[in-house]
Amino acid sequence: MTNHSKRKESEIVLLIRQGDQSAFEELYRRYVDKMLGFADAFIGNPDEAEEVVQIIFVNIWEKRQQLDPAKSIAAYLFRSVKNEILNRLRNIKRHCDLSAIPAESQMDQQDTLQRICFQESKLQAMNRIGEMPEVQQRVFMLSRVEGLSNKEIANKLKLSIRTIEHHLYLGKKFFNSKNLDRSIFFFILTYIIW
Repeated sequence: MTNHSKRKESEIVLLIRQGDQSAFEELYRRYVDKMLGFADAFIGNPDEAEEVVQIIFVNIWEKRQQLDPAKSIAAYLFRSVKNEILNRLRNIKRHCDLSAIPAESQMDQQDTLQRICFQESKLQAMNRIGEMPEVQQRVFMLSRVEGLSNKEIANKLKLSIRTIEHHLYLGKKFFNSKNLDRSIFFFILTYIIW
């Protein structure tokens, strides 16, 4: 795995806006593998997934002046992948006579859209969790992602059960304070599975 610099995303975005190609290459190295995996999970074709990701990076370079360093570049990248895939699906739908497509294939397209929405919700949830203080984040992940009981988490982190309950309470409160969409909050509490 490539060793990435410790520069913050906002610094990298500012440098890219100024035309710094090494910052752009750093952004590419940081995210290309994750984006390829994300795209391939929906398309099911590595070559097409690579094409989607390359289009996104070309667009970023061409429109670098529009990048906002105050916003998460990771969220922007994955949202761009999702939008590119949705655009491709719409174009396929527009250029095809759906009556000629077997019903099973039409269902696959709907499944793809659902998977994209699921992945986007998961990404938003994980971004929110990443904003929590470190111990609270670990407790929340062990509870909601790994499915450990409060007692198991307390044993693992060498904390009291009461402390674990408090961190989970603070985690829920954190999401409410962020005006998180109710559907994503429900998703976080019930469906995060890796």
